[in-house]
Amino acid sequence: MRIPRLFSPILIPLFLYGCGGGGNQQQAAAVSKLAASEECINCHVEALSPGTGGHIADEWRASAHNLRDGAGCADCHDPAPGHPNVCDTCHGGGGKPTTDEVSRNPDAAGKCGKCHGLSFPNDIMVRLAPQHFGNMTTSSLNTKYRASYVSSQYLNNCRNCHNPHNPSSAIGVARQWAQSPHGDTKAGAYTAYDFKTRGTAQPFSTTFEANCVRCHTTTGYLNFVSSGFVDVHAWGSASDKTKQVTGCNVCHDNGAGRSYGYHLRSVPAVSIYYNYSSSKTSPTVKLNNNATVYPDAGPSNMCMPCHTGRAIGKMIKDAAALGLNFANANTPSGHYRAAGASLFQMGGYEFEGKSYANASFLHSSIGLGNSRGTGSKGPCISCHLTSSTSHLFMPVTLDDAKAVTGVVSTTCVKCHDGVFQTSHTAASLQESKAGYAAALALLNEIKKGKSTSTNWNTFSPGNGANTMGASFNYSLLSSEPGAYAHNPLYTKRLIYDSIDWISNASMDDNVAAAIDGATLPGSITNPVTKIAYTPAEIAVLKPLAISFLTGSGGGRP
Repeated sequence: MRIPRLFSPILIPLFLYGCGGGGNQQQAAAVSKLAASEECINCHVEALSPGTGGHIADEWRASAHNLRDGAGCADCHDPAPGHPNVCDTCHGGGGKPTTDEVSRNPDAAGKCGKCHGLSFPNDIMVRLAPQHFGNMTTSSLNTKYRASYVSSQYLNNCRNCHNPHNPSSAIGVARQWAQSPHGDTKAGAYTAYDFKTRGTAQPFSTTFEANCVRCHTTTGYLNFVSSGFVDVHAWGSASDKTKQVTGCNVCHDNGAGRSYGYHLRSVPAVSIYYNYSSSKTSPTVKLNNNATVYPDAGPSNMCMPCHTGRAIGKMIKDAAALGLNFANANTPSGHYRAAGASLFQMGGYEFEGKSYANASFLHSSIGLGNSRGTGSKGPCISCHLTSSTSHLFMPVTLDDAKAVTGVVSTTCVKCHDGVFQTSHTAASLQESKAGYAAALALLNEIKKGKSTSTNWNTFSPGNGANTMGASFNYSLLSSEPGAYAHNPLYTKRLIYDSIDWISNASMDDNVAAAIDGATLPGSITNPVTKIAYTPAEIAVLKPLAISFLTGSGGGRP
């Protein structure tokens, strides 16, 4: 049992004011928020937060609302005059109140807006974190403005990110998230598009229309994962100019709609529909309503809907089987950061007669069943969110040139300990990353002129599937900067086989010779970092690529 704090009777009138008992503004100014809230605390000392399970009074005492004398119980809960009205129940002829005497959910009632928002220029969030609030023109012609944390769906929903009793309790994590692509309101995609409008009433299983809303807005993501991965409808009105980021409640939910306890959202094993139409004007082949089911990744399932790409290599083979005319066909787009497809070996175009199996591959079992002591949160969370900077979502640190400078994930060493597996250092990972980029750069140079964007039979008539597949592999992997670590052998084989084919329309293991014989231009952009290579870096691309792809053996990895 928690013992209420004792307080001096002389303060009782002031406490009553703080909890709605009357008083004037001069009294209020003279009383701290803590003192004004003591009577509330004494009555509600056992009250537990429905989001965190902690004692509400303790959480508030630790908050800036208390410590900086910002807001007390009455400021948010707005008790009725005379509350608590307990005496009248027995002594005044009164009974139990028929309506709430306080605002039970101040957030939903808009009470946060009493102090926070664009109407209050001295509000700490307006001064130090203005990205909380949307502030843009309503012109329909202006779409190039930033996103905001408090979009239309987050008005009176501060609890989607903040513990209402201690709003800054997770401030360190929130600041990391704000720097990440998930929370950066000025990230290129967020400023370029209003993603809430890019959806369709058609189900994801059959549509060929844009469905960006499912991953580039929080509301769209929640609709998607709660509908069996089929709901991709656009949302919001024409007058709503706010844009969402990937908010806290994408990943955090306690099962009862509360995210501020920071429990992990439960998402089932993911099914993705990779739909394809060969031509939007006169389609000759359509692929849809055929789910690709990914393995159950445990809590990391929440990452999979948006990190499995928009297309996989198998689509090209399926389209070929249906008679796709490769002389006039648009290529599927893998989109960006399809790490889940790489990890589970489901993303690339696999050439006939080549093996892509790897019996010793263990990355897909990380964080499942406490494999090698890696816990039970699945591979994505176990690798990307185990450091003190977890919500940057990076297992490594990078310098300005995007070179690996450190390994911060605490999971890698569980296997890469120098005994069970080769140790990973920043230097060894950067060597792999540089080799990966070099191999992709050579694939890109070698495939130039071998096809157009629609006629895949130009290079080798009748073999358009392989030519499209090689191009698809480049597009997929050059948009997946971590593939060299997610699934190293699979990644190497996809690049090796793509070069093998696109160099001479034959699978004859001539990759090293093809790389050596390639003519490189004076200007090349690193396909992984998107930074231009220097002349010195271009000079060593060929040996880097050959070493990455063939190692010391000289053949297919």
